[in-house]
Amino acid sequence: MYSTGIASGYPGFVAVNRRELDAHVPLSWPLFDADGTPLLAAGERLPSEADLDWLFTMFAPHRPLPDAAKTGEAAGRTEAANSASPLGASASTVYLQGLPVPLPIGAWLQVRVSPDAEHSRVRARLIGRAPNGMLIITPPTSGDTPLSVTAGDRLALWTFPGDNLYEFHCDVHSAHHGAFDYWVLSRPSEVRETPVRRTPRVDTRLVARLSPLDETSRVSFTRMLADPQDTPEWLVLVRDISADGAGIVVKAPLPDGCHLVALQFRVSIGADVVPILGMAAVRSEEGPRVDGTWAYGLEFMQMDTRNKAAIRCFVYESRLADPRRGQ
Repeated sequence: MYSTGIASGYPGFVAVNRRELDAHVPLSWPLFDADGTPLLAAGERLPSEADLDWLFTMFAPHRPLPDAAKTGEAAGRTEAANSASPLGASASTVYLQGLPVPLPIGAWLQVRVSPDAEHSRVRARLIGRAPNGMLIITPPTSGDTPLSVTAGDRLALWTFPGDNLYEFHCDVHSAHHGAFDYWVLSRPSEVRETPVRRTPRVDTRLVARLSPLDETSRVSFTRMLADPQDTPEWLVLVRDISADGAGIVVKAPLPDGCHLVALQFRVSIGADVVPILGMAAVRSEEGPRVDGTWAYGLEFMQMDTRNKAAIRCFVYESRLADPRRGQ
């Protein structure tokens, strides 16, 4: 019997009942948290019944409704969650050409009215451009409250397309209301590019598969790349992340003498879901904590450069999507 709760903010998703899943059977559909964060892809197996119980303790698993999975937000997230290659193959990002900022379609933007105003930043998404270089964006909002502007208002905008942070200015050309609302902005001007050498750490809630590795060699990591099924693993929570490492929470302590682990998880970047796989060194340990869990600090030691770039994009999209980080 299927539950009927709809994921908050994501029509077309339905809550999953614990009894619907079996740790020994591949998932029939991808799982998402209640806020739309991807958890596991269709076809994945959970390591054990204990991990399945843990998943429902730490998250609120949802799946796309059968009909909704063919259209709209559910379709995009389902396709992205299921089609991503474990080795981070070519991304589907489409950049808009002929602009002074390397803007990908779907990029998050932080927006503030008037460069000198004392207003908080709000967020919007880039959805296209006009032939003359004007930008088309979703109406900037803070929560459910849209930003109030009029034609001619000056905007300050920020974005992170993957390597450097960009700040630029646009004027509001027009606001359109109809089947969907959008704004038209002038071509970007006064562009300032800031190189990003280190990414900050952001709080998050991601599911990861963790496997202990041999301390004396990296052979086990290479073997896991070739045959992930041959390596013991369990599910953990990634509570914060940067391009340099991550903080994880586990339900039991890591094995004695475990100083290297393999970590597999997924991050959302625009409309894409990118699988990440890397080797990390255990740098800190805290536990048992009040709730009986253990927390570890990990430093990424070996990771594909595309995976590192994906994490950087995820971190800055998370910051751009949260106006409180740009005050």
